[in-house]
Amino acid sequence: MSADATRRWLLLHVGVGLGAACVAEPDLRGPLPARNQHPAQLTVLHFTPRSTEVLAAGAVRSRTDAAYTSLFLSGTSTSFANSSSWLMDGEYLRVGTRLGVGLGAGLELCAELALAHTTGGFLDDFVIDYHDTFGFPDQGRTEAERDRFDVRAERNGREVWSVSETDAELLDLPLDLTFQVTPPGERQLGVAVQAGIELPTGDAARGFGNGEIDVGAALLLDYRIGGIGLHGSVQHTFAGTPDRYDEAGLEFGDVTAAGLAAELPLFADLSALVQVTWETSALRRLGPRATARDQVLLWVGGRYQPARRWAIEVGFGEDLQGLASPDFTAWAAFVWQPGS
Repeated sequence: MSADATRRWLLLHVGVGLGAACVAEPDLRGPLPARNQHPAQLTVLHFTPRSTEVLAAGAVRSRTDAAYTSLFLSGTSTSFANSSSWLMDGEYLRVGTRLGVGLGAGLELCAELALAHTTGGFLDDFVIDYHDTFGFPDQGRTEAERDRFDVRAERNGREVWSVSETDAELLDLPLDLTFQVTPPGERQLGVAVQAGIELPTGDAARGFGNGEIDVGAALLLDYRIGGIGLHGSVQHTFAGTPDRYDEAGLEFGDVTAAGLAAELPLFADLSALVQVTWETSALRRLGPRATARDQVLLWVGGRYQPARRWAIEVGFGEDLQGLASPDFTAWAAFVWQPGS
């Protein structure tokens, strides 16, 4: 073997060895912070999935994400005293920027400013073909008008809650505080707790908030084994009720949620993620089974992080509980962490 060939061989094996070492001790950053895009669930405080790790004192992190969802669901119920109906047809874009700062002593404070864009959209034909290809339930979508936007709840013929079609609308403002009880590590359980409130900055009359302050708490768990990150969470929110809904003798249900996620490093700068989330419906007291069922979503995605200070994340969500959750969701995020 020539000297040049030997050098190339050594460089190749050193590179492979360094890459393997990076994956053997990966930079795990936690699950995708994606959430259910059901319009009613978006008006209730929700702690998006995250790692139990918190920022060091004075360090900051910025995250901007966008989720685009196709919505289609309807149902009715009739009893001796009341009749109720639910219709959800359209597409919903949520864009949020979340800022976190480390306070020291294991504490991290976060706030998120989010906007909504609602439209009849363009995905109806694609989703119909997608469902046909994989044999998923059609739910009557083929008979419905294409590319319309109509989201509303009725009680005894009276509209009690709805979402308006809009170019851009401010949503409620969440504030949360995370305290790290124990840090995560290889075969070491990381534990953190969260507490938060959501301020009523969204227009409740147009369906972009509930008009009240929500309060909630969450428990987060991390466990790492063989370079793989495992994550779990459970949370509960005491939800406020919009005025029109309250005037009809109804109230939003408090929302309990839980999630499990796995993070698998594929290369030094690329990880695959899969996670399942479950939550109770804020509209479960309306009446129709379509609004009473729990909502279960499967998320599959990845994280590309070529540098410590920034990363790009993508994810795709699909409902596992039929006739309950929104249809297909596409999600993407850009994360920037400049340091202290």
